[in-house]
Amino acid sequence: MTWLTRTFGGLLLLAAFLIIVGLPVVMSDKPVIFVIVAILYYPALAFGLYRFFLYQRRIRKRIVRKIEVDDKGVHYERADGTIDKILYNSLKKYSFSDEYDVSISPRHKTYILKVNNNGSVADVDFNRMDAGYTTYIGNLRALRRRYIQGIVYFRPDLRINPLVYEVYYINPVDFTFDRKKFWTECGKILVIMILFCLILGTIMLGFVKWLF
Repeated sequence: MTWLTRTFGGLLLLAAFLIIVGLPVVMSDKPVIFVIVAILYYPALAFGLYRFFLYQRRIRKRIVRKIEVDDKGVHYERADGTIDKILYNSLKKYSFSDEYDVSISPRHKTYILKVNNNGSVADVDFNRMDAGYTTYIGNLRALRRRYIQGIVYFRPDLRINPLVYEVYYINPVDFTFDRKKFWTECGKILVIMILFCLILGTIMLGFVKWLF
């Protein structure tokens, strides 16, 4: 799935880049207009790309290289050498009886575990993938299950939303992974991605024929 995501993502970025670069050609029906538009457009595009690369360089220093879960909690080791922690003993209960202490929230078509860390809402994120997919936590599902299991074992006073077990395909009894349900969902996503790429390819082919 990682290589499929990289391949399709790269193709989408390439298609977007070609469209952006070719906009002045499409918008200009005369050489004079094209020259005027290009003088204003391409320097702005170059500046935008320069700022984008600077941003990528800065955030890459904060990329998580390693995630460790032990009997203390979860530890994030970043590329710059710093380590962030969300420990079990720092988790707090909410004062409202109808609010779970451990829950989830949607983010980019996935779900992130949310806890009350010393009075502040914290995301316990086990994905930790950068935009270029240069790093990927291979055993993230096992790490997530172990952290949730640690909450149940070390902090039985905390209330866990039942949806946590459902969206992460975790058996709440023995904390095993429901592979059948997971691969069924992956198959549906793969079919959608293939259909999307076929539609995009058809549109791009029509765009190329229209240009030439």
